[in-house]
Amino acid sequence: MVALAAAVVLVVTGSAQQGQRLSVPSTPGTVYQWYRCAPDASHCLSVHGAKGASYTLGAKDVGKTLGLTAHPAGGASSYAAAVGPIAAPAAKLVSTVQPTVTGDAIVGKPLTVGNGTWSKTPKGYTYDWLRCNGNGRICISIADATQAAYTPTAVDVGHTLEARVTASAGTTAQPALSTTTAAVLAASGPVATVPPAVTGTAQRGQRLSVATGTWTGSGAVTFAYQWYRCDAQVSHCSSIHGATAAGYRLGTKDVGATVALTLKATDAVATVPVFLPAVGPIAASSAVAVSTGQPKVSGTTKLTVDNGAWKTAPAAFTYAWLRCNANGRLCVPIAGATKPTYVPAADDEGHSLVATVNGALSISAPSYRGEPGTGRTSRG
Repeated sequence: MVALAAAVVLVVTGSAQQGQRLSVPSTPGTVYQWYRCAPDASHCLSVHGAKGASYTLGAKDVGKTLGLTAHPAGGASSYAAAVGPIAAPAAKLVSTVQPTVTGDAIVGKPLTVGNGTWSKTPKGYTYDWLRCNGNGRICISIADATQAAYTPTAVDVGHTLEARVTASAGTTAQPALSTTTAAVLAASGPVATVPPAVTGTAQRGQRLSVATGTWTGSGAVTFAYQWYRCDAQVSHCSSIHGATAAGYRLGTKDVGATVALTLKATDAVATVPVFLPAVGPIAASSAVAVSTGQPKVSGTTKLTVDNGAWKTAPAAFTYAWLRCNANGRLCVPIAGATKPTYVPAADDEGHSLVATVNGALSISAPSYRGEPGTGRTSRG
């Protein structure tokens, strides 16, 4: 994620014309400073003595833009989008409400600027988008960005954006800068700091549940779920109709199959899919040897799988390693890999690896596939 240099949260109201008053809501304990800038909000100089929440525009401001910085006691500074250029007192076409940019400032997501409100109805508008620093200052025009809509690109990441809307009426034309976006974010999506995991007993009638883990992202992170029924080696999977909740109760059709979950995490930037390890094969309701906790894989250059947890402790275990795609699906057995440890080979490059742990009692017992959760290794 991109750290924002500053938040553009102040909204200035007032007509952009000499003699009119610009203002923001006054907050006790906050020190304000107004700045006089070039028409593109660059080259700003503080206006001597202009330290209140409001400012009356004077002759020196005509043709310039006005910016405002608020310094709250003990808090971070806030910046208002520059207003202007300021019209002369005799001007007939004046911006009375600043144009507003709507949309999320994210690479690949379109932004749109409105036309604002004017002292008389313009006959037409033209547009020019600007790329600015984190405070909405030191702006430059973006080549060929001359429509009311603009879609940020990778070049915009870390910068704020604003538009210059020029209204025309007859032979008169008057520009007005829009509000400023937050700093543009790359479309990376949310990141799991504690990965999600499936828990539950792999037996018909039992319920599997997912703990979504801990995530960081742009704004709130929401989740969507889809459970899949796969064969015993997780090589052929089909979505289970209606199984779109955080939990899933195992049924008759799941016995002998494995069950896998795809979780989708979404924030304001993007959606990130997570393919959780498959659970199973699912035991019948009458089974004695039943897995209650998936085996886990640990290690990097040498992988080791533990035996997991069982409803009744098996007398012995056998092992098999599978080579899968990067999502832990479409798995095939690895010839000769039948021990609890495995050293990845060149053929495993770009694949994830899964271990099958079979528990044996004195009676016939079902097997359980142990697929690594946080310990799953994908070598690429």
